[in-house]
Amino acid sequence: MSARVLGFLAIIGAVVWIATVAAFHAIRPDLDPGSAYISNYARGDWAWVIRAAFLINGVGWAAAGIGIYRSLDGSRGALVLAILAGLAGLGMFVAGVFRADPLNTTSHSLEGIVHGRAAGLTFIALIIFGFVGWLVFRDADAWAGWSIPSLIFGALALVLFVAFMTWPHIVGDGFGWWQRALAAVLIPGWLWAIGIHLLRVAPTNLH
Repeated sequence: MSARVLGFLAIIGAVVWIATVAAFHAIRPDLDPGSAYISNYARGDWAWVIRAAFLINGVGWAAAGIGIYRSLDGSRGALVLAILAGLAGLGMFVAGVFRADPLNTTSHSLEGIVHGRAAGLTFIALIIFGFVGWLVFRDADAWAGWSIPSLIFGALALVLFVAFMTWPHIVGDGFGWWQRALAAVLIPGWLWAIGIHLLRVAPTNLH
């Protein structure tokens, strides 16, 4: 698969995800964004749309990982980043196949548990991705200037993840906005930026 294709797949994964989540605020007005998770959109007549977006976004992260690995000439750090991006993509893919339980469910189904674990894998892998990128990109000519932004991404992702996980237990409603800031803005925004950069370095740095 060519470098440009990998970059485009990353961009498509990000754009489709952002657009789909945004659209569901209109498609499902019965779900208050502040008190519902994005995954709760995966039930109802239009559930297949958000589930497809999970899969497409997962492919985008897998493509980003491969592209980064190639751009860094397969170094050890590049392999770690590729694995983390691949785990994030796998988590999104599994979360798209297995749906979250309906909102306010008191007993969790096996499907809901698998979905939750997969989503958690994605978040944790990408938080680590940010901090590892901070170390790896410092000495990578193809990613000059990306070290500090990667650190900022990792730190913000960690803060937002902790916020939306603890908010329901401490405050109550409002946790959905923290999750959307992380999962529908920060993370796909970073994927989009990676895709753009892969397109820029493709002619000279990738094979």
